[in-house]
Amino acid sequence: MASSFATTHLPERVDVPSIRPRLKSPYQPQLDGLRALAIMGVLFEHFGVGMPTLLRCGPLGVRFFFVLTGYFITLSLWRVQAEIAQNPEGGFLPLGRYYLARLLRIGPPFYLALLIGAVFGIEEVRTNFIWLATFQANNHFAFLGYWPGSIAHFWSLAVQEQFYMLWPIVVLTLPRRWFIPAMAAFILFGLGFRIFCIVTETSTITRWVTLFGCVDSFAVGALIAYLKESKRLQNLPLLSPTILFALPLAAFACFFLGRALMTLSENNVWLALTESVDEIFLAWLLAMSITGVKGRYGAILSWTPLVYLGRISYGVYVYHVFIIILVSPLLATYGITEIHASIARLAILLTLTIALSSFSWHYLEQPFIAWKNDLTRRRPAPTPAAHSHAFPVLAR
Repeated sequence: MASSFATTHLPERVDVPSIRPRLKSPYQPQLDGLRALAIMGVLFEHFGVGMPTLLRCGPLGVRFFFVLTGYFITLSLWRVQAEIAQNPEGGFLPLGRYYLARLLRIGPPFYLALLIGAVFGIEEVRTNFIWLATFQANNHFAFLGYWPGSIAHFWSLAVQEQFYMLWPIVVLTLPRRWFIPAMAAFILFGLGFRIFCIVTETSTITRWVTLFGCVDSFAVGALIAYLKESKRLQNLPLLSPTILFALPLAAFACFFLGRALMTLSENNVWLALTESVDEIFLAWLLAMSITGVKGRYGAILSWTPLVYLGRISYGVYVYHVFIIILVSPLLATYGITEIHASIARLAILLTLTIALSSFSWHYLEQPFIAWKNDLTRRRPAPTPAAHSHAFPVLAR
């Protein structure tokens, strides 16, 4: 499949060489700062930290990871497209390197976590191992109609992997002039699918976990990538002061509107707009971070501990639920529960999660990243940043 559409379905004239010099993606620590904030929202959700409804950011963190993935993967595929355009006869190789890079980045910690779950007797890992290992957990959960608690967070990783597999078909075959209309169509499709699920009383899980209900978030990230590569984002600071003042107000209005919509009943059709208004806020947040947030807010997002947490956020995603399941019973024997000594419980679980994720980052993920870069490096074009892709978390 890879060689067929890479070599025969590309437009006759590929407009990539003219933008290739701008396809470099230098590391931006502020994006890791945002990843850290997103993963903290997820941890608070799963560790049982009570948050006011208008500040509940776990589900929002999921959407941010999807948006960020759409942004980075689209940039990566334009690099693949540029390489294919330079050497059409070898179109299979850059595409093969793309798939290999995704597997080497996402696979080792994920499969290690599954092995740990199986060895330590987490029954839902054992009974659903094939679905998990083949990145079909989300579709399996939709079929089951309920959340298997200990593995529910793996739905988002399955969505991510399915996006990795299918998005090259979109980016590599789509003429550039159709890119914005196509992304708009994906955004409308995602909203329409969620509305359809509510109107037809389809399972809430189906609406939430399938790629159909998430594709609009990836498309929003892809649109930001297009605006960046067309140099339109750099014109944001040149807008009128009135517009610059109104943009963050509108973005944060969408943030609070999204939190308010989450309180609606599951049969209320307006609930389908939750993810859509969240995406408006997240698009603004991503665009501002790419162009560079200044002042105290930029300093916060670039704060070294926050940036480091963002770098290891994939490990946090993979391991944190298993730490809750395996460690919480031990803590309970000492009277440390969600009800009693909740702060101590949070501190212990958070410390163990960060420690394990840090170990994974330095001794498992980075060696595979280095190997991935050796295998997939293209010359003279630079490779993408090692930690430039996001990994979502959360069962709603």
